[in-house]
Amino acid sequence: MIQTVPDSDALYDRVIVERARAPQYAGKLEAPSVQGEGKNPMCGDKTRVDIALNATHIQSVRHTTRGCAICAAAADLMAQQVSGLDVAQAVSLSGRFSAMLVGEASPAGAADTSLGPLEVFKPLRSHKARIRCAELPWIALKEALSHADV
Repeated sequence: MIQTVPDSDALYDRVIVERARAPQYAGKLEAPSVQGEGKNPMCGDKTRVDIALNATHIQSVRHTTRGCAICAAAADLMAQQVSGLDVAQAVSLSGRFSAMLVGEASPAGAADTSLGPLEVFKPLRSHKARIRCAELPWIALKEALSHADV
């Protein structure tokens, strides 16, 4: 059983462990508008993101992720956070998430710097090798959205 440590530097927060074990957005969409894929050859993580768009808004997101707990939880929380956003907001959120992981200020023009549940990944700042695990689903998301006609 994985124990979580109530420490700001704990790598496996309770939310990360829970979302990796019981993802809420895992699976495939029957008819996605766009798809994106991310692979990390260094550790074997792989994720595919299916997105259904309604005009310029993300209607629903599902992911198929094979990888570590961090990658699986990041994919699930990403799907939760971008559902209902327009494409530009999702891309902006991706930039803010990446900036948080490396300890940078949010990109210029970012209206809301709060990342809500995504902030559970902040401790990765001190685990540089694991940052790619959390970013992989976002890479797949951006690839998928690059194919959107918006």
